[in-house]
Amino acid sequence: MSDRRQRIYTVLNKCATMIGETSDPLNSSIDTSNIDPLLGVTNICLSSLENPSASKVRLRQLLRQVEKEFEAVLVENIALRKELERYGGLNNNNNNTHVTTTSKLRAANIFPMIRNRVVLRTGNQSDDLMFSSTNQHQDVIWDVQVGGLDDRYFGSASADKTSVIWSRKTGRSLIQYQGHRGSVNSCRFGYFDHDLVLTASGDHEVHIWKCSLDENKDDEDEDNEMNTQIIRSPLLALRGDDVLSCADWLQRDQIVSASWDRSATLWQVETGTSLRTLYGHDGELTYVSCHQTKPLVITSSRDGTFRLWDCRTPSPSVQIFNGHTKAVNSALFLGNDRLVSSSDDGFVHIWDSRSTSCSPLISLECVSPCNRISLSHDILAIPLDNRDIRLYSAINGDKLHVQRRAHTRAVQCTALVQCGNSMEFLLASGSLDRHMHVWHIKKLKGTNNNKLMKSLDDSIGSPNASSFNETNKNGNGIDGQNKKANKRTPLTEKANNLGISTDKKQMATTSNITSDKQSQRTLSTLTK
Repeated sequence: MSDRRQRIYTVLNKCATMIGETSDPLNSSIDTSNIDPLLGVTNICLSSLENPSASKVRLRQLLRQVEKEFEAVLVENIALRKELERYGGLNNNNNNTHVTTTSKLRAANIFPMIRNRVVLRTGNQSDDLMFSSTNQHQDVIWDVQVGGLDDRYFGSASADKTSVIWSRKTGRSLIQYQGHRGSVNSCRFGYFDHDLVLTASGDHEVHIWKCSLDENKDDEDEDNEMNTQIIRSPLLALRGDDVLSCADWLQRDQIVSASWDRSATLWQVETGTSLRTLYGHDGELTYVSCHQTKPLVITSSRDGTFRLWDCRTPSPSVQIFNGHTKAVNSALFLGNDRLVSSSDDGFVHIWDSRSTSCSPLISLECVSPCNRISLSHDILAIPLDNRDIRLYSAINGDKLHVQRRAHTRAVQCTALVQCGNSMEFLLASGSLDRHMHVWHIKKLKGTNNNKLMKSLDDSIGSPNASSFNETNKNGNGIDGQNKKANKRTPLTEKANNLGISTDKKQMATTSNITSDKQSQRTLSTLTK
């Protein structure tokens, strides 16, 4: 590297020398022997008056040499990073107490190379690690979720075209779904029928499939090895027009999918038809989240905004939140009136959906890009590109816990769940390193956790807390202090696969909450 630097400096000196030589005929009194290589703008202008064409040609030649040297340095840097990555992998296999790794380049930011930082670490920080996936996934893990009856399962979605259901108690893989032909970008457990799983994929399809398991058999003996059940066919497949980045349940018999074509589609599960399409974003959609008791939808986009859609009327309104400077990777409901969003700009913002101000209530600066966040009992779990996972209080913004260097590459997603009636939590994380880790968070550290502890006590002691948590996984915080600027604009709609007359009728019926009889009929149809 020193030789490269010396050659670059030599070329710059040549530029300075040429500037001095061309300026002498016009002003011999100017001493150019000690001219700085990065200065001399005035002399360049004078020399161009004497012989402009020759000066320009010579300067261009020298600048091309400088560019070639920098390109050579960049190529050499890439080669060195590859060597460091290979060395780090060998070192991981031979010695767990000393690890050298390089973080994964994000797909949308291959250059500049500064994103592929070399990070050194010593020591074994796996004291809180309960279990880790081995070779179950062969590619990046895009999403992890917790669900099932009593939240006894973890679900993971991977770019290897599979989704896996894991036992929260034993850490074993119980079911592997292989029905998709592209990367599985998200997975969601059913909120009303715990046996149903919703997955969205890069093959333009949304699948609903059943994960029926013998609960008693799984709990009989933790030491017994169980073969992973393979499922290849869905109960229902819905096809969109482009890559689907995420999908979520909207009440009992509707789902919403987010697409790379900058739109979100509402689907009727019972009929398998699209009810309406939500337009307005200027970039690809990255995430979608639905309120579990109201027909409200949040869509996040690479255009730096996320939008709150109210689907209770045939012509729904939309609120635009544009406080981020880069792509918004996720946005969730935080109780009834608050929202929380994460972005590549390194910030997590908490908003008040009722406010007309242009700023969030709380802004959490995480330094590194923030990926798909999760929420449990007013605690935010934020996965970061620098391989850390941070836990924050959604009430006052206090930092509660940091899981440092949780993976060998960027952490893409998290799922947080409380351990029974205790103050302990299980934290699942998925990463670009193809592994899912589950951490046991035994103690939350913070400077002022009194409000948070009171919130946890209230949620545990409340008779309605457990039922509310099961029906609102995306957020159940106390009404509070954090939200963002809203613009109300009319929503452009598009009805797909429906006639004009039937479309109006279905849009009118979908604006109201579906009755229990209709919901039960939908679930029974899927499970047949």
